[in-house]
Order: sequence, then C-alpha cells, then structure tokens
Amino acid sequence: MHKFPLPRIHPMDPPQQYREAEVQCPIHKVEQWNGKQAWFFTRYDDIRSLLTNPRTSADASHPNYPAQNAALAIVRKDYQVFAQMDPPEHTSERRLVAGDFSVQRIELMRPKIQALVDRRIEAILSKPKKADLIADFAGPVPCGVICTLLGVPETDHSLIQSWAREISSLNTSSETAAVMIKDFCDNYLTNLVRKKNAAPEDDLLSRLIVQQMRTGHISELKVVSLARLFLTAGHESSSDTLGLGLAALLYNQDQLALLRDNPALIKGAVEEILRYTDVTHSGRLRTAREDIEIGGVTVRKDDAIIMHQPTANRDPALFPNPNQFDICRPPRPHLTFGTGIHSCIGQPLARMELQIAIGSLIQRIPTLRPTQALEALHFHHRLAIYGLESLPVTW
Repeated sequence: MHKFPLPRIHPMDPPQQYREAEVQCPIHKVEQWNGKQAWFFTRYDDIRSLLTNPRTSADASHPNYPAQNAALAIVRKDYQVFAQMDPPEHTSERRLVAGDFSVQRIELMRPKIQALVDRRIEAILSKPKKADLIADFAGPVPCGVICTLLGVPETDHSLIQSWAREISSLNTSSETAAVMIKDFCDNYLTNLVRKKNAAPEDDLLSRLIVQQMRTGHISELKVVSLARLFLTAGHESSSDTLGLGLAALLYNQDQLALLRDNPALIKGAVEEILRYTDVTHSGRLRTAREDIEIGGVTVRKDDAIIMHQPTANRDPALFPNPNQFDICRPPRPHLTFGTGIHSCIGQPLARMELQIAIGSLIQRIPTLRPTQALEALHFHHRLAIYGLESLPVTW
C-alpha cells in the first residue's frame, strides 16, 4: 500500500506508478496524509461510473470523507457548500448560484475578461523582454476574474491568492489551519459580506445577500462559505491550469506554432490542455453510501474513495497516445471538470478565461519562448492543486 499522493517522475505526467497500477491492480487501497485508507481508482470507465453512481456520497461531513489536507478537512466541515453535499441539499444550494455561472451570464463577462487579460499583457510587454508567466499572468488573471465576479476589491486580490495557496498546502498543520481558516472566513470574508449587505453592488455576493440572505433563505455563514469556495477553489485551479497550459505549449513548439498560425484552434487547444494538465492531482473524493460492486472488488458502505482523474484522462482505452500533447486531438469527454450532478459549476467561466488568456497572449507576443529547460522548473507537489511555481520566458 503506497501513500497518496505519490511524486511525479515527469512533471507534466501523473505518477508512473498509477499507470502501472492501472494494468496490474487497477483498484486498490492507498494511505492518505492522515494515515487513513481509501479505495483508489484510475481507470476512466470506473471513475465515470462512480461519479454518476447515487450510492457514492460527496458529503464532506462524513467522518471517512477523504479530505486532501488538514485545512480542507476543517473548512469543508465548518463551511460546507453544495460541492460537498448530496441531494436534496446539493440541488437546492447549487441552484442559488447556477444562473451566475450559466453560459449566457458568463458570456456577458467576456469584455471584462478581455480587458483584464490585455492589461496583464501590456504590463508584460513593458518589461525588458523577460517575464514570469506565473507571477505576471497565470496567477493574477484568474484571480482577477473570479474576484470581479464576486465583487472583491482589487486591492485584496493578492491576499486572496495567498490564502488560497496556504489553504491547499499539504504541509499545513491542523493547528495552523484552524487559525488561518478563522482569519480568512470569520474575519475577512464575514466583513466583506457585511460591507456588501450595507452597500450592495452588481456582483454575485451582493445578489446572494439581497435575494437570499435578506429574505431569510440562507444565512450569513452560507454566503461566507460560498465565497470561500469560489475564491479559493474557483481561481486556484484555473491559475494552475493556465500556467501548465502555457508550459505545455511553450515546451511543444510545434503545437504552439499550430495555434499561433490558426487561432481558430483555441477551443480544441484548451480542451487538450484541460485533459493533459488536469491539476486536481488529489482526485475526486467520495465515500460509499452503500456497498458497491465495481471492477471485481466490493467497496463497503462508509469506505473512502479517491478517483484519480488525471490518470483517467491519460487512459489509452479512450485517448490514443495519451501522453502526447496534441491540440488537434479529436474531441473526447475528459473528466477534468468531473461529470454528473457534481460536475464543476464554473467550467463555462474556466473555459472562457483560458481561451481568452492563452489566445490573446500568443497572438500579442508571438515569439514567446521559455528561458529554462522544463526539468529546471519548480512545480508545487505539496498542494491539493498541482502547478508551477514560476515560468520564466523571453520574446
């Protein structure tokens, strides 16, 4: 039994042991950070089946729920939201914000996202032909997008990035996590909600406050909890996907040239980036509500389940030459956003910002190239979300 997660051998690929296990022992148990065991799945068909199986539970209040670290174990218990709930609570709470993440509503944000991206590119171009695409672009763009949607003051964007990183760290102790969560949720976010209650604006938090909190449908704590979800998970995964996606293009210059010469390929390129870089290397998490027979094993009621979709997105049964980065790959349904009733509510926003950010950057700076070998880059392995620490470039 190995500890989860294992380190990666190649920084752009899931751990090789997971692929080997998929052939030799595709369903087995792993040891989590807290010493508890969980069933571990890597095959595409198994994971898709479990994600749509009503006998699995996303309820994070379950004592066996496999939280990725101490901080997230606390935050998902004390500030629970629909992403870690089962029906009917999941259904009713998700409906509160579904309209703000619809394709139609997100499309209205296109000019604001384009303007934000353009400002970041102008700032990069003002530098002496060198930049760090993580610090200068992939970090601030998604944070700025989600903060704009929620109505977070621009002066606080760097604080949001810092909190999100600390909350997802696998190195954070339970004691430190408790202090950090209280500071972020009980202090900063609670004060933000109260300020918006006193003076609502045209943003998601204000709409929740006016339409749901003031009418007694939800509590102040619930608004804080939803804000926490969107401001941490909502931007960090997009930031790391953007960073890794840019790296995938820069270190595959033939693919970069294809996209640069044919901007219409951007939608397919983003789907391949989502498949190839899937940053949630801690997997999709569940517990079993009942006994489940799958793949020749019996997952018992209350057992913890970890579904490693980054490996599933490299399943050769569905994706030929799965470790090859190919922006012209025929479309196949990757699992990066999950599937079923708990599929990522923010996927229309994530897709749009990735398309705008990547498409705009490589058109505005067509000679962009990395200044270090891929092997010399630093990746963060000790976070619930996988990504790059820095991406030095020139042009």
